[in-house]
Amino acid sequence: MTNLSPNTISMPENTSDNSSVNEFIFISRQPIFDASEKIIGYQLLFLEDPSNQESPPNTLRSSARLIANTYNNFGIRQVLSNKLAFIPVSIDALVSDFLDLLPPDNIVLEIYPSNIRITELLATLKNLKEKKYRFSLHNFSFSPELLPLFKMASYASYDIQNNSLETISREIRQIQHLPIQRIIRNIQGYQEFKELHEKEPLFNLFQSTNLAPPETQTMKRMDPSTMRIMQLFNLVMSEAEFNVIEESFKHDVALCYSLLCYLNSAGFGMPYKVESIRSALMMMGYDFLWRWLSLLIFAGTDIHAGQRVLLNTALIRGRMMELLGQHSLTKKDGDRLFITGVFSMIDALTGIPLEQVLANLNLPEDVTQALLTNQGTYAPYLALVLCFEKNDIQTAKTLCNTLAINLNEVTAHHLAAIEWARKLS
Repeated sequence: MTNLSPNTISMPENTSDNSSVNEFIFISRQPIFDASEKIIGYQLLFLEDPSNQESPPNTLRSSARLIANTYNNFGIRQVLSNKLAFIPVSIDALVSDFLDLLPPDNIVLEIYPSNIRITELLATLKNLKEKKYRFSLHNFSFSPELLPLFKMASYASYDIQNNSLETISREIRQIQHLPIQRIIRNIQGYQEFKELHEKEPLFNLFQSTNLAPPETQTMKRMDPSTMRIMQLFNLVMSEAEFNVIEESFKHDVALCYSLLCYLNSAGFGMPYKVESIRSALMMMGYDFLWRWLSLLIFAGTDIHAGQRVLLNTALIRGRMMELLGQHSLTKKDGDRLFITGVFSMIDALTGIPLEQVLANLNLPEDVTQALLTNQGTYAPYLALVLCFEKNDIQTAKTLCNTLAINLNEVTAHHLAAIEWARKLS
């Protein structure tokens, strides 16, 4: 079993080949509903190919990819709509440190039969249950030895296509005295559903690809480079100053996006807007940071080759806006200007509308205004940067007058931003 430890690590041997990485990532959510047909949650699956429903994770890597993509790319609120998330996890994932990144409030960890010794599994689940996590046992055959396991579980699910109703009913009657919700899966049609909850009141919850088909959510792949993650991990493990870690984060637009999206998804209950990458890092702290970066490492993420031009443009925009802000604005404004610049490309990078992406991020109002309505304090700075991209010197002169910045200085900042981005590539 794999247990992530807070030690400096090196590059894993099996890194992904950029040439073979699919341009898109897919998350499938399969509704789980009660007898009144009200959806109470979704089973989540990570799909390489939307035409093939991938089997539940059976390795640490596959579990990490499901969790990383759900939280870092899509945003858990967008995927769940405030329902429960039934997340299949491998046995190795249960004992890994990155599981601590999941907020227990709306998470149900789905466990599948394995060769692990029951004593080991019980010890692991007891530790997670103390942290308020819930569990669902899928297709476990009851035996007296497994009674402590069923006592810990909140849900037990059974596949009616792989087992007869008689067999499943016999299994459930042995655990009916326990406070455990019973899920019946792969119901074929409405008539079968009706018979199951009327004639066999042994089941509380239901799942059917015919009555409630799985929904596949799609996003362009925008993964942080593995080498950058390794460098950041080692900085965090050495407890480098946050300003040093922040500078390394700023080199990777995708990683910045993943960080802010994770903070919002994980339900940190932030009393204020995240105003800079540094404040986001300080909010997480070293322990959460190394766990989060470990999750990305095990997910095997990497930048898709076709996005490098977009990422380079985003870096130039962010750096140039940050430099422009030095003339009359504060350091805090400079941080916000950097975020405004890099996130001005986020719709092109993710392939989804800007409004939808920003809905997953708790950004300062000035940043959101500039990005969505071209208004507010930062809007003229973004407009000036865009003028230089288009070589629209006439409009640039007008904006320079508005911002009280010399055109020659702006040109110097533009060249400096290009050089800064070039050094990072």
